[in-house]
Amino acid sequence: MPLSARPVTTSMISTIHVLKAKAAFDDDTYRDFLERRTGKRSAKELSVPEASRVIEALREVAGQGPKGAVAGLDGPIGGKLRALWIAGYDLGIVRDRTDRAMLSFLERQTSVSHVRFLKDSRAGTSAIEGLKSWLERAAGVDWPEARRRDGEQDVIGSKRAVLDAQWRRLIALGDVKPIGQAVDPMELLLDYACRITRHNRWDTMEPDHYDQVQKALGRKLRGVLARNAQSQHHQD
Repeated sequence: MPLSARPVTTSMISTIHVLKAKAAFDDDTYRDFLERRTGKRSAKELSVPEASRVIEALREVAGQGPKGAVAGLDGPIGGKLRALWIAGYDLGIVRDRTDRAMLSFLERQTSVSHVRFLKDSRAGTSAIEGLKSWLERAAGVDWPEARRRDGEQDVIGSKRAVLDAQWRRLIALGDVKPIGQAVDPMELLLDYACRITRHNRWDTMEPDHYDQVQKALGRKLRGVLARNAQSQHHQD
């Protein structure tokens, strides 16, 4: 089933309701909020991408948006750029994960200071591909084919590519070690993901589960990099 058609998960609905309470929305305000962003008045009717947009918007309203959050980035181009930028942070190559830092990168690439000033979708696509190419070069992300046969972007494949790159960096840094010669250390990634998500197979995980693993691996990777940098400083 294409990601755009996947129904919202139970965990996403729970997150939406928690954020609704923190935003102090009454029922009518909440349903109007949903309708303005998705055309629907119930969280149960949302698809996974729609629910992700609603969660992001509610976090901003509830004051839980990321530090340095910038308005106007919840569209397709802004959302993809933000996700890629956070992936760079979780890969240990972006130091400042904020929207403002991401927009500074965009301006260096396109001479445009915000996605709303991009002239057309081609300019937005160029910015996205530029950021993906950088993550590929700097962090070794092996992106999947741009589109599957059904025409949908391979969102899960892209998320998995980021996890694989994070794990490879941890192996290279010596934080993940093989168990004997018969076990490929890359195979240990599933065990780690299972501990985070409590799912025992990749094909049972939803996009938000992949996000949970990416976030956990990001903390782990940044910790290793920080310790290595501190150790190198002491040696110097």
